Amino acid sequence: MSMVRVRFAPSPTGYLHIGNVRTALFNFLFAKREGGKFILRIEDTDLERSKPEYREACLEDLLWFGIRWDEGPEIGGEYGPYLQSQKLPIYEKHVRELIEKGKAYYCYVTEEETEDMKRLARAEHKPPRFDNRGRNFSKEEIEKRKARGIKPTVRFKIENPKLKMHDLIRGEVSFNLDEMVGDFVIQRADGTPTFHLAVCVDDGLMKITHVIRGEDHLSNTPKHILLLEAMGFKPPQYGHLSLIHGEGGEPLSKRIESVSVREFRKKGYLPHALANYIALLGWSPGDNREIFKWDELRKTFDLAQVNKSASIYDPHKLDWINGQHLRALSDEEFARMALAYLKEQKLLKYDETLVHKILPVFKDNVERFNQLPEKLEILNDDLAYEHKAVIESAEAKEIFKTALDILPLLKGEGDALFDDFVNQLKLKVKAKGKNLFMPLRIALTGKEHGPELKRIFPIFGLPRVKKRFELVLK
Repeated sequence: MSMVRVRFAPSPTGYLHIGNVRTALFNFLFAKREGGKFILRIEDTDLERSKPEYREACLEDLLWFGIRWDEGPEIGGEYGPYLQSQKLPIYEKHVRELIEKGKAYYCYVTEEETEDMKRLARAEHKPPRFDNRGRNFSKEEIEKRKARGIKPTVRFKIENPKLKMHDLIRGEVSFNLDEMVGDFVIQRADGTPTFHLAVCVDDGLMKITHVIRGEDHLSNTPKHILLLEAMGFKPPQYGHLSLIHGEGGEPLSKRIESVSVREFRKKGYLPHALANYIALLGWSPGDNREIFKWDELRKTFDLAQVNKSASIYDPHKLDWINGQHLRALSDEEFARMALAYLKEQKLLKYDETLVHKILPVFKDNVERFNQLPEKLEILNDDLAYEHKAVIESAEAKEIFKTALDILPLLKGEGDALFDDFVNQLKLKVKAKGKNLFMPLRIALTGKEHGPELKRIFPIFGLPRVKKRFELVLK
């Protein structure tokens, strides 16, 4: 068996979203499992909609996500260039060869006529196919159309319309292209290649062995098989992934910003947690495991366990999985990654050293990093107090005054410092249990719930603790 070679070929017309990054992930995991190569190719022949900034964002987001390509932009490879916009003469050469072989032809049917055919087909409840009329135009008819200034497209001849293929995910699939589409365009009237031609030339020249892509491309596959064979290439094996649906069951639009990789980064998900969640959209490891590190995914993923039923995007499940990965981090890893996120998103409002110290106390209380700014508000000396009545009672004021008397007497560090404080306080005030600890918590953090006071107390330091008690007494 030849080396497995797969490709991910995004169009730089927007940001990477959950659907196409899943395609990238499954290709990457399959290639690594098989000891093969993962190729990144940029399909940027749509010159109007393709933007350099989207291309750069795509590369950046893939690297953040944890996917590194073996061949592609910036690193090159044996089968470049890896930007389709740099290969227009190569596509033109293959178009000419197909015409010379009689497998394609210049078609002078206008766009208006094609649209009329589609409208008629829809009215008759038939697939909107091309009726191949341009294949049989006489020389006289062609000359008339040329004289009218009509510029031709190039269409590929469908001569073997019935085709069967084995899909790696769906099993055997049959097609009848005569009923589906008819002769299809491989070069537009302006001379640019269509997706069908460019993708087949690239797959052939790059020796792609397996194409794993969304099921929205399933109807394109018979066209691609015939076109590849006509150009003398061996077609790759194809596998088509089910679409991802939203919580309401509707297909998830790639234009929804909230499911772009850029937005996931902005919300503070861990890249390996996001990869873990996305891998489970259509794939099952065959047991009840749901949490995977990157290396475990690479060892466990098996294309044979990808199913063909639609997957449902569940943001709550994503949060849960991300939370599990956050808790698995060491305190130092959590603090380092959280601090990097806060800096990147320009959300660091307090002293960096203090923030680094206190971040680990929130590890069990957040599911993604964008929840941290609210938690870090306890570092703001101008607190907004919850349940003011609790800290305004006579009993609470007694606690705070006594606390101020005790603070100068405290010794020790870490947990021992807080234990010493509480033990001395208990001896001098009547309040016990919740009646003692709730006023302390609200005075020190402004909030009714949060991390253990024992962990916060030594990080705050006695001067800040003293100031908090003084403020609440005012």
